[in-house]
Amino acid sequence: MEKSKQEILKTPLISFVVVNYNGEEYLRRCLSSIEKEPIDFECIVVDNGSIDNSRKVIEGFNVIRVFNKKNRGYPRAVNQGIGKSKGKYIFLLSPTTYLKEGSLKRMIHGIEQDDIGAVAPKLLDEKGRAIHSIRSIPTPLSFFWETIGGSRIFPFVSPWKLPHFDYSKKQEVKQPMSCAFLIKREVINEIGLFDERFFLYFSDIDFSKRLLKKYKTYYLAEAKAIHERGGTTVNLGAKRIRILYRDLIYYLKKHHPLSLPFIGILIIAIGELRYLCSKLIQSLRVGKK
Repeated sequence: MEKSKQEILKTPLISFVVVNYNGEEYLRRCLSSIEKEPIDFECIVVDNGSIDNSRKVIEGFNVIRVFNKKNRGYPRAVNQGIGKSKGKYIFLLSPTTYLKEGSLKRMIHGIEQDDIGAVAPKLLDEKGRAIHSIRSIPTPLSFFWETIGGSRIFPFVSPWKLPHFDYSKKQEVKQPMSCAFLIKREVINEIGLFDERFFLYFSDIDFSKRLLKKYKTYYLAEAKAIHERGGTTVNLGAKRIRILYRDLIYYLKKHHPLSLPFIGILIIAIGELRYLCSKLIQSLRVGKK
């Protein structure tokens, strides 16, 4: 439904970029929530070769559409969307996420300071519980700790995932999850687009790491979004594990090359073991049917 000029708040043009992969069950709710926002916006949906009914859902909305023939990876699809955008601000929004009423206005207000390059809302699950979405920029030791399962054994000890972060107050942060992430265009113009050598994971960390060299990122507790955890990545099956560890190795190669001889082999070995176990479990489940 079109909004009247009186209903639209006086804000700069916001360019929503939604990257979709087999997200049919979430996509309609996400795009509907964007339509309800009383702002001047455009929405670019980049579909990464979905084989469900996503195309039909997308074509039911007044959005700029990009249909890739195959899954080209998350950062490349984000860059495609940004390339077609015109807004002063770029809002990355995953199909599994939608904003609560009034939150976008708060985010726009929160990003207006010159030294702030990006802002992120408080993410909630369907039951209204805060999702641990704020993290630090990881170090090789952080990855080692996670790879050996340290944070699973000691869930309150994670220098990367910040289990003690206070989600009740606004504050400067290092790296929010990118499923709801508002970025100034001037930031992208200055530091560059997402690194397309990643496929799915760690490209948002890489982007935040580059952003922090010149700008600040803020977490806004008063802005809220609902996020379905797991979401569309489960559609990749066991392949997701190999992608995770491949992207991790590339991140270390790019930012911490001296660490590779020490933890690279361990990460590859554990990743391959997890992949084979996942494939085995998957085949056993199929055999029981």
